[in-house]
Amino acid sequence: MSKQHSKVHVNYHIYTVKDAKEMFKNRDIYIWGAGQKGRGFLKALQRNGFNVKAFLDSSPLLIGTTYENIPILNPIDVLENKKLLNNAYILTASVDKKNKEMFKICESYDLKKGQDFINIQKFTPYYPVIEISGACNLKCISCPRGDSRNRFKKNGFMSIENYKKVIKKLIKEMPFLYLVDLYIWGEPLLNPDLSKIIKINNEYGIASGISTNLNYEKHLEKVIKSKPPQIRVSVSGYGPEHYEITHTGGKWDVFYNNLLKLHDYIEKYKTNTIVEVYFHVNKVNIAEYIKVKELCDNLGFRINLTISRVFHDYALEYVETGKLPENAKKGAELMLVSLDEMLEDAKREKEKDCLLKRIVPVINWDLSVMACCDYIYRKLEDNYLETSFEEIIKLREEHTLCKTCQKYALHRYSNPLYYTKFVEKKIKTYTKLSKDENNA
Repeated sequence: MSKQHSKVHVNYHIYTVKDAKEMFKNRDIYIWGAGQKGRGFLKALQRNGFNVKAFLDSSPLLIGTTYENIPILNPIDVLENKKLLNNAYILTASVDKKNKEMFKICESYDLKKGQDFINIQKFTPYYPVIEISGACNLKCISCPRGDSRNRFKKNGFMSIENYKKVIKKLIKEMPFLYLVDLYIWGEPLLNPDLSKIIKINNEYGIASGISTNLNYEKHLEKVIKSKPPQIRVSVSGYGPEHYEITHTGGKWDVFYNNLLKLHDYIEKYKTNTIVEVYFHVNKVNIAEYIKVKELCDNLGFRINLTISRVFHDYALEYVETGKLPENAKKGAELMLVSLDEMLEDAKREKEKDCLLKRIVPVINWDLSVMACCDYIYRKLEDNYLETSFEEIIKLREEHTLCKTCQKYALHRYSNPLYYTKFVEKKIKTYTKLSKDENNA
């Protein structure tokens, strides 16, 4: 595959402080979106000498509150105030459909893209990922961790010393770096230094992206005490019957109790941590979404829908051999959209760019650099600290894995833009049917 046809080719401009000053022109800065991305970008702006006037957010849970002493306002309060709007520069902290909606609203108030508003991705167009924990406490059937053939040859944790070196290099390469995800295939809570890592990120003004199965509680309190801006929690049912099938090795009672503890610790330390619970929808658990949503509503947690799938390594194995290992077979059988159908959907988008092309660099716990965050450890280079960002981009483009993935259109596999809408529609239909049955 020639370089010009690579679906992972990227050549985005990384903004400097000088670029930002020329863009803002001393106007009041508003960040539209007070979630993980917005909170992270607040820190990046402050780190580089810029102040933020306010957050804008339409969530009733957030309007009227503050984050780091920055008020969170209803967007209309600024958009309808000509005096404020005339001296405003709006930074949207969202992606895809939601970001397009924000842009459309800005334009309806005669604001001009680039001149009066822009997405924060413009400043740092890449999303680094650091695997701080090369181990997991579960063996989920749809995940390579659940493969009895043991695809992971060694386990370990990134040391605090190495993390400091990594984050310093990332900031040097990306001055407005605002978010680093601290997970790929491992459980971040297993790393005993997670709270220290979060504190380091907070000091540098970088939001820590954490995703947990919440089946390990030992370090949870000190992690929350370190004030992470946001935590993602995965769940695949309400009660042990279905949850313990797909979150293999996990225990519903442990998860449930830790979810309550998570809420209590956030209240105890007044951290303003946003919790997003991701409900993995499959054939058998769709009826349990309502109970999970009620639980989240009671705790003040956000809930998001995502479609259950077998991960890329299994999809690649399937297209090359027609086979799946036993654990992945079980996972595939539960998929709301079949594996074959997902692969066909991907083929129809084969000529489009990779969904993950901006997620770079992908850094393993042992400092090695990986080609992709959706495949298990395929190495690009031995040591991130000794490899330039430009070299990583080039190596990824020429890597065998990326070429093979594109060959089978797997760079478009499980497109969240399509399947999120599909799942939301399924949930709405099911919820309506349930209400009709109860009212009958």
